[in-house]
Amino acid sequence: MKAYRHDVTRSSNKDSLIPDFTATGILDIDFKRLKEKGVKHILIDLDLTLRKKRVYSLDPEIKNYLLQAMEDNNFESLNIASNNMTPLGRYARPLDASIYQPYVSGFKLIRKPSNLFYQRILESLKAPADSCVMIGDKLKGDVFGGNKAGMLTVLVEPRGNDYWYDRLLRTRHREQKAMQKFFPDYEA
Repeated sequence: MKAYRHDVTRSSNKDSLIPDFTATGILDIDFKRLKEKGVKHILIDLDLTLRKKRVYSLDPEIKNYLLQAMEDNNFESLNIASNNMTPLGRYARPLDASIYQPYVSGFKLIRKPSNLFYQRILESLKAPADSCVMIGDKLKGDVFGGNKAGMLTVLVEPRGNDYWYDRLLRTRHREQKAMQKFFPDYEA
């Protein structure tokens, strides 16, 4: 993915797949710029954003970078917002992060990109949407969900190879087509 650093204002729900910013990875995110945009709460996807698949601890460089960004910018909270349903404490504890995962309401599983998922996070944080940023590697779950909730969004390149279900569903192929629609000179 070629990194397009941009700052856009979405004009309608039609633009809901457009991230506010893109970066090659977590270490390339300009947290100072996010702070200037009014961000107080950081939400980060876990799988292929914070960690590669089958890696069961955080990369020390990423951990240190995030902790330094929290301190330098005086953010109020760091949160992991993931569709992963396994226990995630081993990733959250080193960052002193809260965890938000899918939950059941009635007979329905609520997960990203559902607006209910994001609204639950906002209620828990007692924060307006425009004080939050969702950082992730997927247009639909992370960017679309965060945009619909009213948050700023950052799309990052995935860390490593996709999971089998994303390959089967051709998730990246569809996302590349969407990015080319919005950014004609986009190169995968």
